[in-house]
Amino acid sequence: MRRLFQILILLPLLTPLWAKVKVVCTIPLLSYIVREIGGEKVEVVTLASGERDPHYVEPRPSLVVSLRNADLLVKVGMDLDMWVDSLVDASRNTKIIWGSPGYVDCSLGIKKLEVPRGRISPKEGEIHIYGNPHYWLSPANGEIITKNILAGLLRVAPPSDHGFFKERADSFISRLREKAKEWKSSLAPFKGVKFVSYHRSFSYFAEYFGLDYLGTLEPKPGIPPSTAHIAQLIKDMKEQGAKLILLETYYPRKFADIVAKETGAKVVVVPPAVGAMKGVDDYFSLFDTIVSAITKALR
Repeated sequence: MRRLFQILILLPLLTPLWAKVKVVCTIPLLSYIVREIGGEKVEVVTLASGERDPHYVEPRPSLVVSLRNADLLVKVGMDLDMWVDSLVDASRNTKIIWGSPGYVDCSLGIKKLEVPRGRISPKEGEIHIYGNPHYWLSPANGEIITKNILAGLLRVAPPSDHGFFKERADSFISRLREKAKEWKSSLAPFKGVKFVSYHRSFSYFAEYFGLDYLGTLEPKPGIPPSTAHIAQLIKDMKEQGAKLILLETYYPRKFADIVAKETGAKVVVVPPAVGAMKGVDDYFSLFDTIVSAITKALR
């Protein structure tokens, strides 16, 4: 009886030693990498569905509960998931506010593309002032994301778990580097191929794999295609020999089909993020799917 009493007294002190780190991520891709690093030592909640455009997420009150109990918030940054900021404020959880140990902006250290210069006007559409935020579509940036998440976990987790997290992060990065070699090899014959997409989702992908981004179906970010813009895009594609249209799963197909009919280009529907298409449940299947679709279309 005395032994049981001693255990009950010590229980509140011992619980943190095996408690899981509670992590909230804005998109499924980040949740996947957190689980790869954290394994059974993390408990992960994802705020946005992979099937929806991450630019537009309704900040529902129900999401506040997860943030209130979180030890770590992991976000894309660069204004892509700025919708989470109001939810963090509402949660009143000071552990995950900007500048706190439990705040992770995965864009830290990313070489940012398409950062706007000069004065920014609403006429330019939904411009991201820090640059193009779709940086995860480069395996090299996947390493940076992993290291940022690891750093966050090391800040909030017990020291006894640090070795476990580091080993798993190193293993994930090693596997990612090996797969990246395969993806590069598959796309090597198509280096310099010109393509268009609906939204400018593939800038980092194109830079990493050596493809040539000709333009987008939307004239400016967040602005629907216009007749004049589509006509000009068709003209540019014919002149430059672009025969590939990458259509993100979030967007309507009709404009891509119109352009394809006039140019002879192939429309390839691809997932721009984890969870955006059935079977694309992790970082590797995301690139496998995109690379396979491109090589199949261009052959």
